[in-house]
Amino acid sequence: MGGILHGFSRDTLTEAMDLDERTVSQLVENQDEVAIVRLGEAHGRRMTISERDLGAEKAGWMADFSYRFESAHRDIVQSRAGQLIIANSYKLPVLKYMDMSIGCLHLKNDALTAPGWFTNADQLIYCVQGSARVQMVRPTGEMAGDVEMNEGDMVMVPKNYPVMMQAGRNGFNATFVMNNDKPIAMHITGGDSVFKAMHPRVRMGAFKISEAVDRHAYEQSTRAKTTFLLPPRKATRRESESEVEEGGNIGGVGMDEIQEALWSMF
Repeated sequence: MGGILHGFSRDTLTEAMDLDERTVSQLVENQDEVAIVRLGEAHGRRMTISERDLGAEKAGWMADFSYRFESAHRDIVQSRAGQLIIANSYKLPVLKYMDMSIGCLHLKNDALTAPGWFTNADQLIYCVQGSARVQMVRPTGEMAGDVEMNEGDMVMVPKNYPVMMQAGRNGFNATFVMNNDKPIAMHITGGDSVFKAMHPRVRMGAFKISEAVDRHAYEQSTRAKTTFLLPPRKATRRESESEVEEGGNIGGVGMDEIQEALWSMF
């Protein structure tokens, strides 16, 4: 379950989870090769899964063909980390027929993305401006790559391959394309972490950690309420809620630069 953690370097996990090295070592090293976690009889309560109807409307070829990222609603904004905009078939219905979606990411200096993966889409990441350290892990838990991305570089990330990006000292602006019109993302850390959604006893059994360590890692950590965009640890530890901004450039990158970057990828 947590084997994918083995693929990331300890320093990046320490940064992403905002934990000390000792706690990270417990999460990574205390696991065995067993894929099924057995709980005590007292914890055998059945867990239910809630379902919701996505309700996507059918759209014909007369739908809009353009989308202005420059003035678009920001999907995620973290004042000390950056912002993210994704155009999928909900926002631009014609993308349903192309089976693709497009995103624009801006990370501030030393900020990072929560380690995560898309379950139903490969993604192509293109660096428009700045630089970032990018780590990618195979689903089996081995590191697939640890590279430095600079302006003009491109990285291909297969679906179900966890990836994490940390901006350099001049920030990081990227455009990414996914081959699914409704990509589904899973994250290892943050407020929407797949591990946080599990019952504490399941996590404790899987990682072989104490209740105190589990509470510290998944409830008390400064990352517990931050979604996807993570400020650097050296920044102020005070938790800040996401803010929504309207209009303006995406991290100083104008619409012309974004369009040029998209065309250069094909």
